[in-house]
Amino acid sequence: MRDGAKAAGLVADVQKLALAREAKGLKTFVVFMGGPEVKKSIDKIAKDEKVAIPVTFLPQGTGARDVGAYKINPAAGNTILLWKGQRVTKNFVDVDHATLPAVEKALDEMLK
Repeated sequence: MRDGAKAAGLVADVQKLALAREAKGLKTFVVFMGGPEVKKSIDKIAKDEKVAIPVTFLPQGTGARDVGAYKINPAAGNTILLWKGQRVTKNFVDVDHATLPAVEKALDEMLK
C-alpha cells in the first residue's frame, strides 16, 4: 500500500478482524510488497496502531516469487488473501474501510 495512513488503518482493521476470530483458529499476518525500504514505515505503523499480529515485508519487493505464485497484482493498492489449508479460498483487491465487511463475511463463512 502506497498511502501510509490508509495502510495503518487497514492493518488496524485486519488486526481487529483477526483478534475477534482468534478463538476459531484464525491466523493472520500482513506482508508489505516493498523491500527493506519500507521497514521504517512498518515499524511506525506497528507502534502507532499497537499491532500485535505479524507484519513484515518482502526482501525482494515485488520481484519476490510469492507475488507471481499467488497472482498478486503489484499495481494494486492492497490484496487480502484468505486461505484454508493449502488453498486460497477468496481474494480481495483494493480493500478499504467500506469494502471490509465483504472480507469479514468471507472470513466467517470460511471459519464455519
